[in-house]
Amino acid sequence: MKLLDSGIDNQMYDLYDLENILKRLDFVIGGNWDYDHAYFDYELDKDTEKYVFLRIPVSTEIGYLDERDAKVRLGKPFVLAHRFESGIDQQGTGGNVSAGFNQFASPEDEDAEVDATYIQEAERVLQQVERALLQ
Repeated sequence: MKLLDSGIDNQMYDLYDLENILKRLDFVIGGNWDYDHAYFDYELDKDTEKYVFLRIPVSTEIGYLDERDAKVRLGKPFVLAHRFESGIDQQGTGGNVSAGFNQFASPEDEDAEVDATYIQEAERVLQQVERALLQ
């Protein structure tokens, strides 16, 4: 994980407006959200062995994330890399039934070192986010 300095850190926004702006910049709300916090993710790279995201954390200040009028505060953006085991599932969780549901290998390195090229790309994308949010 690599933390990035940004002018959006600690800024407060209407969630509905923020989501619309970030969607136009190809961000999605990550699947690991809860009612009081979530992450907006921008995919920098993804293949069978790794994925790399620029991630912007948000936490609610007023309301909950499932409410249209929620107000959120942005956290410090960061780049996250996960590397996956290649080959056979060492834990033996495979099988015909589970294969339909469990398609992904266990993370080999949940906090893999982030290559400099991904950091540069994340900083470029983050500059677009800053231009859109800090007008």
